[in-house]
Amino acid sequence: MAGKKTFYDVLGVKRDASKSDIQKAFRKLAAKYHPDAGGDENKFKEISEAYNTLSDESKRKEYDQMLMFGGIPGSGFGGRGTQGGYTYTTNVDGADFADIFGGMGGMGGFDFSSIFGGGRAAANRPSAGGDLTMSVEVSFDEALKGTSRKATYRIPSTGDEQTLTIKIPAGAYDGMKLRYKKRGEYGINGGQRGNLVVSIKVDPHPVFKRDGADVRMELPISMYEAALGATVEVPTPDGTTVRLKVPTGTQNGKTFRFRELGAPRVKNPDSRGALYVSVDVKVPTRLTKKEREALESLKDDDARSYRKDV
Repeated sequence: MAGKKTFYDVLGVKRDASKSDIQKAFRKLAAKYHPDAGGDENKFKEISEAYNTLSDESKRKEYDQMLMFGGIPGSGFGGRGTQGGYTYTTNVDGADFADIFGGMGGMGGFDFSSIFGGGRAAANRPSAGGDLTMSVEVSFDEALKGTSRKATYRIPSTGDEQTLTIKIPAGAYDGMKLRYKKRGEYGINGGQRGNLVVSIKVDPHPVFKRDGADVRMELPISMYEAALGATVEVPTPDGTTVRLKVPTGTQNGKTFRFRELGAPRVKNPDSRGALYVSVDVKVPTRLTKKEREALESLKDDDARSYRKDV
């Protein structure tokens, strides 16, 4: 028995290899040695017989038992038909790889078309081209109002450069994708051309933040304005200002809503989101002597309980 290879050796896997490992090993070797792909016929028969046995649980168990007792089964173990086991087809155009080695049942249900793609018939089948991607960067204001960009991109398969005008709608948001049909990679054998997918990158704004069609901002106010109330001019995304009446005793984080002052809705530009203004009450970090004396006097007169629930 010395010098004879086991089926595990033929596939190049360990004795404890999983069924998935065995299938992966066979897939790799079959692609290399199949006669229809110009491989070695005898080698292909050898690896196929090994796979036929090791991929079948009962056959593998019987084979392992024989190995355990010092025997190495020869050609034809677990096979069908003549010694050596099987025949194969070279009819690639027919693409019926189920005929290989006595049918799919004899190969544990392995689908050869997953390796060879259905042969030359599949190679001649129309195939759609892949999508191409690119990104376009715009400012916050451009995204709000809408704009356009002329972009040039390259088709990988041909090296051709193509140019188109990208129309960015009013209300565009960061991460938004625009799809241009049939502007991507060319198809094969008359297949449909792929698409060009353009991702929009919107630069951040120092004051405003987008939340869909809504726009949010923080408005700093003094503790005096929060305590006494005030009327404050608030900027809006379109460059105008509105007046916000801050009620007496306004708490930090209080949010006010202005309808229709946000961003245009992409699918309905005549409608806009809201502007949300959250107040950020600022407490002085340095006090003049006069301010400290006034505040200490107010504190001494304040009889409210601010931590009664703590």
